[in-house]
Amino acid sequence: TAKLVKDDAKPGTNVTGTTDMNPVAEQLDLLLKLVPNAKTIGTIYCSSEVNSQLQVELLKKAAAAKGITVKEATVSTVNDIQQAARSLAGDVQAVYVPTDNVLASAIPTLISVTEEAKLPVICGEGAHVRAGGLATLGVDYYKLGFQTGVMAADILSGKSKPADMAIQAQKEFKPTINLKEAAKIGLKVPEDLLKGAEVIK
Repeated sequence: TAKLVKDDAKPGTNVTGTTDMNPVAEQLDLLLKLVPNAKTIGTIYCSSEVNSQLQVELLKKAAAAKGITVKEATVSTVNDIQQAARSLAGDVQAVYVPTDNVLASAIPTLISVTEEAKLPVICGEGAHVRAGGLATLGVDYYKLGFQTGVMAADILSGKSKPADMAIQAQKEFKPTINLKEAAKIGLKVPEDLLKGAEVIK
């Protein structure tokens, strides 16, 4: 982390705001609802992105608690993605992609390999699903921006001071499910997961 605040609950500095940290444990639960037989899952991320490293650590912790193995494949550039994805194919039952900038710029490249291997890809955020991933429980960036705006208004009006305002996170996450991708990899999405979801057909 960047150490811009002393504590998320009480920053103690002139910095506060919202975080778009995705709900990694809940995303793993979603993966297991879609792929209940998963015993080993793969994850692909850029080795130099601290944000991605943190998410993968959270994934490994949540997976270990459920007796699931996580196999990692790291990349440095978009040119490494196909090879990394191929290194996982055959060894994993699903792939998890964190909110990683390198991966986000090349989801179609990843999907070209995972589709061929009939591997579902659970993503860190909705844009990845709209680009070809299977599903996510993701941050609603419009709502998060609105939340940030309310915080800014409280500071500008003198109602609150940044040092005393907790870093806020989104509490409810909306599922995004790509039925077109599910059909391509031959996966049946349980009906209950579609309720209240953004569905891509």
